[in-house]
Amino acid sequence: MEDNHSGRWRPGWTLLLLLLFVALTVTDEHSQLTSDSPVYFTWNQELLGISNQGGPDLYDLEFGSEQDATLDYEGLSLAMVDEVAPVTLGVLDTLAQDGVLEGEVSQTAPEEPEPQVEKAEVPEKKPLVMTHIVEAGQTLWDIARHYGIDIDTVVAANELSDPQRLQVGQNLTILTVKGALHTVRAGDNLWDIARTYQVKTQEIVDANQLSDPSALKIGQKLVIPGGQAAAAQRYQLVGANGQLRRAFAWPARGRISSRYGTRWGRMHYGLDLAVPIGTPVRAAADGRITWSGGRGTYGNLVIIDHGMGVETRYAHNSRLAVKAGDQVKRGQIIAYSGNTGRSTGPHIHFEIRRRGKAVDPEKYLIH
Repeated sequence: MEDNHSGRWRPGWTLLLLLLFVALTVTDEHSQLTSDSPVYFTWNQELLGISNQGGPDLYDLEFGSEQDATLDYEGLSLAMVDEVAPVTLGVLDTLAQDGVLEGEVSQTAPEEPEPQVEKAEVPEKKPLVMTHIVEAGQTLWDIARHYGIDIDTVVAANELSDPQRLQVGQNLTILTVKGALHTVRAGDNLWDIARTYQVKTQEIVDANQLSDPSALKIGQKLVIPGGQAAAAQRYQLVGANGQLRRAFAWPARGRISSRYGTRWGRMHYGLDLAVPIGTPVRAAADGRITWSGGRGTYGNLVIIDHGMGVETRYAHNSRLAVKAGDQVKRGQIIAYSGNTGRSTGPHIHFEIRRRGKAVDPEKYLIH
């Protein structure tokens, strides 16, 4: 009796346990689907700043994936990104097309316009030659200082025989550079002019802007720049008018024993200076020796050709220091005084001749 009762309840317990298992299973699945545990989505805040407030664009996420994590963009997946490289504001599409979106990107600064460089004004060049009218009370020193040049430049440019004597209203040729003003004469060439003034030919070409240096014209005025030029012109023997100038140096210093002119019924063509025998005799100007030796009544004679038809003669010397063909400079010793030839005592006989004709030396010697 007891065995039958037990047999009847066994299927019932089995069914009850089965239903309880099913119920527990369904409850567990429901619990998983309705879990209150929050799921967190992490978005980069800088990416949010350049997209709408609903979340990052797919393109932004694609950019972030290149930096750190692998993302699945089929819909909005739950793949987490630890950190996305910061992107400064800019046009991402343009950066992507240029292939710049890799690593850290910075905004390209706009090119600054190149500064406009103002051209410096070139001061107007002063004329090289101008005219000054002498005013009352002006001296040569005042005029030279006013134009920033030296007195020699003014004297040379105007062939002033006496710089101390200026007249009110007198016109003076003024060079605005240190130098001289040369008037071209027949037979002049640039090489000879440069040699005379001790300057380079190119300096003359540049100062006068000569397009054809070989085509000089008679009467043309040339500015000769340079410190030596004024001195050279001061000692020019022939002026622009073709006349001899007071530009010769004394061959020696001594007492004048006989002047140019008629003497004892005959013409005396020179100037006699009484000096002791052996006194140095010096060239009165630059030139070339054409004679050095004995010559009749002159005794031991030296002749210097100065060009332009000008020559000087030095007679009665005891000893000669040069020979024919030598080039000599102004003031150079050419002989020593004596008493040779037709002479009444030790002295120097000095002559100046122009185109073979003797002139009075005292008129052309610089005092």
